[in-house]
Amino acid sequence: MIQIALLLFGVDFMRYWGKYLILFGSLWSLFGLAIFLDGLDGVTYFPLRFFGLLLLTESLVTLSIASGGIGAQKALLYFKGGIFCFVSLLILSNQSYSNLLLAIVFGFAYFVIGLFVVFSAWIVRFPNWKSSFLNGLAQIFFAIFIFSPYPTHYKATVSFFLGTLMVFSGIHTVRLALRVMRLQEGTSVFELLAPEGIGLEFNKGGAAKPEVASQVMTDFREPLTVHIWTPEGTASASTIPRPVINRYIAAVDSEGVISTGHAALEVPDSIYISLYPAEDIDRSPSEFLNTLKATRDNDVLGKFQPDYATEAAEWCHSDRKICFTKYNGTALHRFWSDYKLTKTYNLTYRNCSSSVAYALENALDGVLSGRTESWLSIIRTLTMPELWVAAQLRKRAISMAWTPGLVMDYSRALRSIIHPVPKPWYQRVRFKRHDNREADE
Repeated sequence: MIQIALLLFGVDFMRYWGKYLILFGSLWSLFGLAIFLDGLDGVTYFPLRFFGLLLLTESLVTLSIASGGIGAQKALLYFKGGIFCFVSLLILSNQSYSNLLLAIVFGFAYFVIGLFVVFSAWIVRFPNWKSSFLNGLAQIFFAIFIFSPYPTHYKATVSFFLGTLMVFSGIHTVRLALRVMRLQEGTSVFELLAPEGIGLEFNKGGAAKPEVASQVMTDFREPLTVHIWTPEGTASASTIPRPVINRYIAAVDSEGVISTGHAALEVPDSIYISLYPAEDIDRSPSEFLNTLKATRDNDVLGKFQPDYATEAAEWCHSDRKICFTKYNGTALHRFWSDYKLTKTYNLTYRNCSSSVAYALENALDGVLSGRTESWLSIIRTLTMPELWVAAQLRKRAISMAWTPGLVMDYSRALRSIIHPVPKPWYQRVRFKRHDNREADE
């Protein structure tokens, strides 16, 4: 979540506040370590009831605004609010069985996430998959530690969970701040977010090429549009109802035809990013797992469509459009000038959806720099529920693969941050849900 926020705030913000983030991250980790150690003897001094009240308040706020979410935002916010509410009630009830139930909830959550990370890394084999694999194993071992009654018989479950979370989040903040402070002039925070192997020069150990960075095409006055062809929207016949699979993976119509959808990004008369394989990829069931691997042997020749009009004429019009009127055209052009030089397509790691997601992130580099003038504006942005939603969507996509459905929900979440509704999140309790089409257009 902090990575997306820093991208939106811009590299200048990070350079100015970098030393303070290092101090804050260090103190945060030390405080988390103190909370963890406090629970080892079974006698905790951590204000557990006060923490439970804060968690209950946060869950009620999340649940109250969840109905105004769009697409996956609603489900994620309801899930987050429900889990937080359940955990806070267990903490506040302070019954004999509360700590055991908390250990089951926290342990199960870490076990499932760790298992997902392990299988994702093993199946997809993206660059640096081994470190991700080890991270998943560490989460599984921590889940086993939470399940174990040793050494406090579950009395310090919250202290162990919260302390560990704070330690690693503080370390992550310090590492990110140190890396940003070492960035060269004319670069962006995206260079710290971009996975390896997506075909950019700075992924090979240096900054973007100076001659590319200095080019200026236009003043980019036209709105930026993310086009989504959903799997259900592109099917030629009625689809079999499978809500999650149809939205994020593929839809199968009544005739057995599979539709995966598509994603593209457009700035009229300037940039159009739409990546396809030059030839159809074999997607037979027998080769499915091998095709998912983000390895070099699955790289094929790709091609970029010339413009939206040509693509729509050859296929069909996109059925979802997410528009941004505020974006960084120069950063987007720098990304596109470098990215289009590599004509490689990989079904999992360099596809149409990942190209759009990374282009959009470049386009949003520093767009919220105007909100960094006061701490109140910074805190207001950091506490927006949409920022948390965007972070969860990005994390899942990086672990497996970007799909048109994930790009659609990710773009909607980012749009809600960049172009917020007239009332902020803490005033939305009485704010009725907007029509989905109004949020997209």
